[in-house]
Amino acid sequence: MDARELVETHLELVRKAAGVIHRRVGQYIEFDELVALGNAGLAEAAARFDPKRGASFSTFAWYRVQGAIVDGLRRSTHLPRRTWAKLVALRAASEYLEHRSERDAGAAKSGVAPPTGPEALARVKEAMSAIRTMYMTSLEAMHDAGEEIASDAPPTEEQVDTKRMSSKLREALDTLPDKERALMTKHYYEGKNLVEAGTELGISKSWASRLHAQAVERLRGMLEDDGVGSTG
Repeated sequence: MDARELVETHLELVRKAAGVIHRRVGQYIEFDELVALGNAGLAEAAARFDPKRGASFSTFAWYRVQGAIVDGLRRSTHLPRRTWAKLVALRAASEYLEHRSERDAGAAKSGVAPPTGPEALARVKEAMSAIRTMYMTSLEAMHDAGEEIASDAPPTEEQVDTKRMSSKLREALDTLPDKERALMTKHYYEGKNLVEAGTELGISKSWASRLHAQAVERLRGMLEDDGVGSTG
């Protein structure tokens, strides 16, 4: 199947990805504008897709489409910081899951059986915890920019937990290796995607993805050791 056919047979994927994001930004931008941004991402995915890497096209394209929509929003709209923080976390989660997907596909090609039973459940919990860590990092970046996290006035005990989370996360970020900390700063605090952040740090997209995943896993481990960020 050539690139044109890949695009034509996956247009519904774009609408689904646009729908996920539209629920977060619908009051600021029309659904069809998100679809247009996503279609550009789909075309890029079709041009770059390499079936030898093991991932299906729909998986590969999903991450590219989401990234294209978020990057397009950053360039063309002025979203409230809270909304942007959610989008940054969504994009980071997609990039993290894409890295895991490629890693698992590579392992499968090497003859490593996929996890099953309790091991598979543990992997899902790890991914959920990592995604929560990314959202926490995005919120901390928003807070650092002067936006109040708890604007919807949660109960006092949750406010206390939020402050504790913020303090622990900042401490954890400070302990990351220099390159990982620089990448996380550019990705979450400056809003750059991994291609842009990697270029500024002199590393490739694939290496930036690997560093990002490593940093997220370090943060997740440190926060869970302190009882912050556990999924239970």
